[in-house]
Amino acid sequence: MSDTQKTFKNFLKKKTPTLEFYDASAMFIVQYILQFMLQLIFMVVAYILIADMLKVETSTQDGLEAVTNKFSLFTASTAGIIIITLINEATMILSPLAYWKVKSFNVFEGIGFKRKVNGGQIAMTLPIACLLLAGFMPVANLFVTLVYKTGYEYTGANIVVDSFGKLVLFLIVTAALPAVCEEILHRGMIARAGSKISFIAGLLLSSTIFAFMHGSPIQLVHQFFVGVVCALVYFMTGSIWIPVLVHFFNNAVTLIASYINFVVNDGATTISIPWWLLLIMCIVGIGGLAGCLYAMYVISYRKRKKEDLAAESATENVESDALNIAAPDNIANDETAPSAQDSDTSSEVVYVDKRKKKPIKVFQEKLAYLFTSPEQIKKQKEEQAKLDEQLAEYSPEKREVFYSMQNDDKVEIKKKNSRGIIFALVIVFVIWLINTIGGYL
Repeated sequence: MSDTQKTFKNFLKKKTPTLEFYDASAMFIVQYILQFMLQLIFMVVAYILIADMLKVETSTQDGLEAVTNKFSLFTASTAGIIIITLINEATMILSPLAYWKVKSFNVFEGIGFKRKVNGGQIAMTLPIACLLLAGFMPVANLFVTLVYKTGYEYTGANIVVDSFGKLVLFLIVTAALPAVCEEILHRGMIARAGSKISFIAGLLLSSTIFAFMHGSPIQLVHQFFVGVVCALVYFMTGSIWIPVLVHFFNNAVTLIASYINFVVNDGATTISIPWWLLLIMCIVGIGGLAGCLYAMYVISYRKRKKEDLAAESATENVESDALNIAAPDNIANDETAPSAQDSDTSSEVVYVDKRKKKPIKVFQEKLAYLFTSPEQIKKQKEEQAKLDEQLAEYSPEKREVFYSMQNDDKVEIKKKNSRGIIFALVIVFVIWLINTIGGYL
């Protein structure tokens, strides 16, 4: 390797790192491992405490069975659900924090914590969540019914909201907390990193991983569509708080409906809805959801246009101030100054490609425009201008070497991203499959 190549290699390494999908994949895999380890530690500690409480030995068959039954009852209780939820959600924050520490770059930068949102965007989150439930819950229930007919038995804990106190507790622990933690990992990390490949890839990858992450066929279908909608509103607004709100309302409406059903129907834990009403809910829900998502797009587009105008106005004011400071007072009256009539008025012919763009390409371009803030665009332009200024000092041969190495770097990132996609999908599918097989045993 020549000295020039070594210089450019070091230069490329020193660039501010950006979140790629292999980063998000590594965070997701670390989160899964960390979650498994903490759950294992919790189970071991719980077994020891339960065995001591029951005065039995887990080395015997009867003792182990008694402890296992007691542990299953505990995990299905309110306290057990809360502990397991806290463990799972904590790992979704600990994993990015650990990656930040190891890789020494802020993976949370650009996630959209500080991106401004307006009242219209916030107002659309509740109807989007309600229509999402109405439209796709019937589809999910149909899928679950077919799964049960194959002999599958759900072994997970069911949340029973039988008091107002529990409703408030579950709204905090199983609605608000997962909405924040899961959106940070799945939309803020996975979808955002996937958007570097394409926005369709970011949407589908985050939704698929999010659905299989829940670990059973029972939640597979609905959680996939929740992921799709949350990814869409995230890309439209650029703020992580909008998908957090949609996710929270999706969970909260379900809990509130369960509580109302329990109170009104004398302790019933399930809601019986006739098929024809489910069909109407599905049609109205999907149609209404499409309309609300379009409204969210329009609101976000208008907001984004206003941000552009504000940014342009601020730039023009700065440039105008700079010209007023630099120019002499009498420049306007300088007769030697060139006039508009003296300038070349010949118009430049601009050839426009009139071929119609593919709808998917147009869709991705619109999402890219909405997702990227004017501040981010300004920063990208400044970094590119700085790079161009540095490259201008080099000879054409050296610039060619730099561009070649930059292309090689992009190819290497593409390979790493491909491996990251494979690893993430394989791991989440295998664990989901193991959990699903457990429901048939």
